[in-house]
Amino acid sequence: MKVLSGLIVMMTVSCERRPLFDPNELVKLLVKVNISTVANVTCDIYNENIPIPTISTDMMRVLIYDPETGSLLSQSFLSSKEINEEGEAVLSGTLNISHGDYDFIVYNFDTPTTQVTSESEEKAVIAYTDKISEAVKTKYLGSKAQNFVGLTINEEPDHLVVARERNYRISPHDTLVIIETEARTIIDTYYLQIHVEGMQYASQATAIISGLSPSNKFALDLRTNDPTTGVYFDLVKSTDKNIRGENKDVLCAVFNTFGKIEDVESDLLVTFNVIDTAGNLVQYETSLNTIFQTEEAIKHHWLLIEDTFVIPDPGNGNTTTNGSGFQPEVGEWEQEEGEINL
Repeated sequence: MKVLSGLIVMMTVSCERRPLFDPNELVKLLVKVNISTVANVTCDIYNENIPIPTISTDMMRVLIYDPETGSLLSQSFLSSKEINEEGEAVLSGTLNISHGDYDFIVYNFDTPTTQVTSESEEKAVIAYTDKISEAVKTKYLGSKAQNFVGLTINEEPDHLVVARERNYRISPHDTLVIIETEARTIIDTYYLQIHVEGMQYASQATAIISGLSPSNKFALDLRTNDPTTGVYFDLVKSTDKNIRGENKDVLCAVFNTFGKIEDVESDLLVTFNVIDTAGNLVQYETSLNTIFQTEEAIKHHWLLIEDTFVIPDPGNGNTTTNGSGFQPEVGEWEQEEGEINL
């Protein structure tokens, strides 16, 4: 009986059933944020005298789709952050999913102005920014407002870094599965400048560029073009040593956009808007169609306008006002420096 009892015990142990995979062993996702070649941010800096934006994130969102239907299956968030040997940020987290085939879309979730919607369908998920307020339009468009009838003017987007993995197969497993992927920005950063005479009369300055992409269906890496949009951003005072002559003053900016629309005809127009020291609105408008085709623009994203924007002495009465009776009180223009955290 003792021998038989021992055999029964041995048979019981040898016939023990184990699950196909241990539910406690999850899938770990590692996302490296690669920003090494972002023009005017990490390379191709034209003007080192003005603030250079930075790209960073502490939170990423993971959207998991069925590759056959494109429908959203689940989502998760990555908040564990480390810096690798190359100095790149790597965000990680675990996904509680079973084996199967999946599409993964990952993007940074801490962008103040860039918004994401339509996440339920993979092909429809889109990044965009809101329109500027009517108060901003009234203040800075002035007499040029009729040129923007029917044109949407949006806020400048934050950098959105995106990683995509399509038809990724996760086999049955009983150990931790690690997925490594890389995120890159879908936003273009440009440097814009124009030579200025009468800089001492400028108190505030902005610019609006029309004919740009309004959004990005980033699961497909597709910039939209219908309708085109304008992007609005602030300008700063600086100098450019490459300009001939004694006066090297420029108004300039490093700005973000969803991008120039390739292979689509759009009127790329820039309007410079300056409020002078008397509170008047002075404007200068020029086409960027040719400038976007220059080697500087294509290779480095530098938009260097050779024209000169003359800001008249407001004491001479040679100013262009907005015609609305709006006369703001303005103080000394202080150039702000800092970091843009995404």
